[in-house]
Amino acid sequence: MRRFRFTILMVAFLCVLVVYPFIEHFELTHIDFLLNIFITLLLISCIHALSSGHRQAIVSTLVIIPAIFMDWFGVFVDLRQFEILIDLYKIGAFSYICVGLLKYALQAGVVDREKIAAAVNVYLFFGLIWRDLYSLVNLLIPGAYNSELLTQTDFLYYSFVTLSTLGYGDVLPEVGPAKALAYIEAIIGQLYLTILVARLVGLHIAYTGPECQDRD
Repeated sequence: MRRFRFTILMVAFLCVLVVYPFIEHFELTHIDFLLNIFITLLLISCIHALSSGHRQAIVSTLVIIPAIFMDWFGVFVDLRQFEILIDLYKIGAFSYICVGLLKYALQAGVVDREKIAAAVNVYLFFGLIWRDLYSLVNLLIPGAYNSELLTQTDFLYYSFVTLSTLGYGDVLPEVGPAKALAYIEAIIGQLYLTILVARLVGLHIAYTGPECQDRD
């Protein structure tokens, strides 16, 4: 399990992204409640992925566990001030996760599948970070988007649509800070994929290709 911890994290993340729209469509239960269950499992997977040693396990637990509790607190308590604090903390926690994943992906040595999986996880966490940034702007600036009834689920969808530069146009930023966040996310997402992930994949192919095996 330790050997494939970043692959497990990536699979868990993709399961979250695939499953929740079906739950919402078939109205199985309250979507935000179920989405929080999946996010909780995802964050627990992050603790496992980042805990390469005893010290890292303690630090990761201390940073990520409060984010889990805050996520659940936001489900049951609808107070604007708390929602702002929750979004701010989660942005910090997810950024910490991204730094840990990037450290692993960029460390010296052979580029294997786990390093690529770690790099892909960073890209996916960009979507979560910007989800909370969009939510934060919506709390601080009423009318920042073309609808006042947007949920965390809507912002998650909007974030990944923006990150991948699909831009369907069903959710639109109406004020400067919201527009800036959208184009910054689109730029970072494209540069990250074309520069870092593509480079890692190229190095992995170089390390595992037939020519390299012949030299071995």
